[in-house]
Amino acid sequence: MNKIFLFVSIIFSLIIAEENYLNINAKSFESNTKKNMIYFKGDVKMTKNDDILKCQNLVIYTKKTKKNAQQPIKYIATKDVTFTIVLKDKLLKGKGDSVTYTPNKQQYTIQGDAFLEDIKTDKKLYASKIYIDEKTGLIKIDGEKNKPVKFRLKLGN
Repeated sequence: MNKIFLFVSIIFSLIIAEENYLNINAKSFESNTKKNMIYFKGDVKMTKNDDILKCQNLVIYTKKTKKNAQQPIKYIATKDVTFTIVLKDKLLKGKGDSVTYTPNKQQYTIQGDAFLEDIKTDKKLYASKIYIDEKTGLIKIDGEKNKPVKFRLKLGN
């Protein structure tokens, strides 16, 4: 009974003023309140509004608020990561070995065989690392020595 109450209280505490509900499904769940970390493993699916993240492992780092609730400060998804992100005027789909999201900065980092596609404009990026800053609109792409950045842009007629 205490475990169920702890789980429910942690999930409710993940809901913060700027966000709507955060829904997470996984095969297993673990929480370390001393380290302010929440772990989800196995067929993880996280949704928030129209955003969708799928992976095998998800770690959520939190901080305590004044009301003693847990507020997410960083998400790290690993293993078989795919996602759909709805930004102001963009619909982005992508994948990578890992994806990190920092909500207060609104920054995403996709690493390892990173792929990002803007569905509306048919722009596609392939790289070792892709950095997205929602606030500024900056997208930065890094390649490696033997793995250059690839960019595909559909040209108008």
